[in-house]
Amino acid sequence: MNAREVILAVMHEVQGVGKNERNSAQGFNFRGIDAVINKVGPALRKAGGFILPEVKSAEHSIALTAKGAQVNVVHLVVQYGIYGLEGEAIVGTVAATAMDSGDKAVAKAMSVDLRSFLLQVLALPTDEPDPDSFSYEATGRD
Repeated sequence: MNAREVILAVMHEVQGVGKNERNSAQGFNFRGIDAVINKVGPALRKAGGFILPEVKSAEHSIALTAKGAQVNVVHLVVQYGIYGLEGEAIVGTVAATAMDSGDKAVAKAMSVDLRSFLLQVLALPTDEPDPDSFSYEATGRD
């Protein structure tokens, strides 16, 4: 299979990944990288495909939390290539930002980047309402 065929095979096999995990601190549901990889990984292997990342840019800084603790911040732009067994990759580029108080900011950003790439290239649906199904009215205040 070439890269295009791999992508189409994975899209056929993986019909969606629900937002089944909950961020209790901020009150929203999300799809974590593990949920996405648990669905996409087996389908990708079955199709004979693989993914390689290439970090295009990385910016590191330090920020303070609301409680005054220091956190490491990383902004990454990563290009991912999906390969089949026959030739050229199909590539896409995504950006992500992550923070961590230890040494995990890059790993977190890479996870967000990969999840975003897979959600976009495979057009993975959820059961969530369309964000355009509701709107907000601005008060004119900043």
